[in-house]
Order: sequence, then C-alpha cells, then structure tokens
Amino acid sequence: MKIKPWLFLTISALVITGVLALAANSEARENEIRELERECEQQLQQLREMRQQLGEAAERLEELEQMLLNLQQMEEIVGRSTLSRGGRIDATTMPVTTPSGFSAARFERAFAGTALAGIGEALVQAEADTGVNALVLAGIIAHESGWGTSRLAQEKQNLAGLGAFDGQEYSAGITFDSRDASIMFLARLLATHYAPGGKYFGGSFDLTGVGVRYASDPAWAAKVAACMRVIMQRAEVEA
Repeated sequence: MKIKPWLFLTISALVITGVLALAANSEARENEIRELERECEQQLQQLREMRQQLGEAAERLEELEQMLLNLQQMEEIVGRSTLSRGGRIDATTMPVTTPSGFSAARFERAFAGTALAGIGEALVQAEADTGVNALVLAGIIAHESGWGTSRLAQEKQNLAGLGAFDGQEYSAGITFDSRDASIMFLARLLATHYAPGGKYFGGSFDLTGVGVRYASDPAWAAKVAACMRVIMQRAEVEA
C-alpha cells in the first residue's frame, strides 16, 4: 500500500514532535533529580552541622558541670578555718594544682571597684596553661599588692611582689610589660620552682610550702588564704 506524501509528512511530524517531547520531559526529569540531589546534600550538611553543634554543646555542658563541682569544692575548702583539725584540707594545705572552678566573670565580680579589676581573664588563662589554681594566684596577688594599690603593682605591673626583698621591695622588684605577664610569670614560677623537685620547694605543694621560700612572714599562707576567702565572698555578689 502506497502512503500518500502528505500522510507520511504528517506522521513524521507527529513522531518528531513526540520524540522532542520525550526528550524535553527527560531533560526536565534529570533537572528535577539533580535539584533533589542538591537539596538532599544541603539537608545532610545541615544535619552534620547540627550534630557537631550538639556534640560541642554536650562537651560545653560537661565542662560547666565539672566547673561547678570544682567551684563547690573550692567553696568548701576555702570556707574552712586555717586552724582546721582532723586532717581536713583547708586553703593553706590544699594542693595549688586543685582546680578552682572560677570563671573570668566571677573574678571580675570579686575585683569590681578595686585596682585589680580586669585581670580575671589572665587568671583563668594562667590556670589553663600551668594547672596552678587561679584563686590561689588571685589570693597571692591581692595580698602582695594590697589589692592592686602597691607601688610595684602601679608602676612596674608587678602584682605579686616578684623579685622584691625586705627593705628593698621596690628597687629589687621585677618590671613587667603588663599585668597579664606578671600573672603568667607567677603561675609558671609556682608550677616549676615551687613544685616538688623545684629549687624553692618548701616540703609541700600548697600555700604553707610555698610560703617557706616565697615570704619571710610566717603568717603569709594564712593571709593569702584570708584574701582567697574575701575573693570568694565578693564573687558571690551579683553585679
């Protein structure tokens, strides 16, 4: 049977149109698939980020819980009289590497209105770097500098009487570029030279042992402990 030319052309046109339509649908489908793949990847990335954030939040919560436990321990220890009996640890016999549980904000509340305001971050960093209790450092600094008012503290940025000797406190005292440098020097000094095996080790790695070589005053450890108690009490007052 012979197909008429016009019918052949009509059928061909329909076939071509169908093929083009299928091709267009196929391309559109591929575009939809690619878009879905992009959306899925974006959602997976968001889930990964959320998972990481949740992990970081869990770690931070654990750190805060540990900090709270450390702080509660410090409150109990520092709150005891230095004449504590029965072998209980107090502020003068507590190892200076005991975690303080203090934050920079807590120190700033304690030092608000004093010449020591602004050293909270340096104290916390010194503990993180050396392991020396930041509240111990703060107590030494408060005692040695008269809460930041001493000439050494004001003119030489020397907050802890470092290098000073009886009768020549100012002339022999070390000059620091900043108060932060003075704090870190003190922390490293305690962590090395006053620790067991160090050249200034006084028989115990606590304020009592440190005081053997750090100061000539036999009541030095008790006075530093008293400053620690004041700092603890002042830190509890909301700003």
